[in-house]
Amino acid sequence: MKTWLLRIILILQISGLVGLYAYHANIENNGKTYLLECHSADPRDLLSGDYVFLRYTISVPPETLSDAGKASGNVVYVLLRSVGSVWEISDVSPVPPTDDVPFLKGRAYAGQIDYGIERYYVPEGKGKQVPSDLLAEIVIRRDGTAQLKRLYSAGKPWPK
Repeated sequence: MKTWLLRIILILQISGLVGLYAYHANIENNGKTYLLECHSADPRDLLSGDYVFLRYTISVPPETLSDAGKASGNVVYVLLRSVGSVWEISDVSPVPPTDDVPFLKGRAYAGQIDYGIERYYVPEGKGKQVPSDLLAEIVIRRDGTAQLKRLYSAGKPWPK
């Protein structure tokens, strides 16, 4: 095989990695940080290793809110409000808010909302002893895209 083809493949691979790093660094640098209550389920996958599957308290909208989060497959915008140091749902909308209210973009599935930040990979062996009092620190960009930064248990970063 010609060396110029190998060089092009190498440049494309490096460009992909740099682009992925820049995307995640952009979210963290240009977003705001919020704490969400969550609990874990299904901590092991044979192919992926140890991870914590997180179910946020904001993943299930209260019955008193609008019907926007009930139709499956629809993109919804979850407006947040502060309750002490954590954030909870104030409303669910099919359109993004126009004012300066923090919100998350998600997809509704059968009465639950998926934000794309439900998996948190942990070091091997740490996924079996998951504490029940987890708080997730997330970073949200202006468009509602979120990135999971770290987990806390009893006020300390988890896993250690």
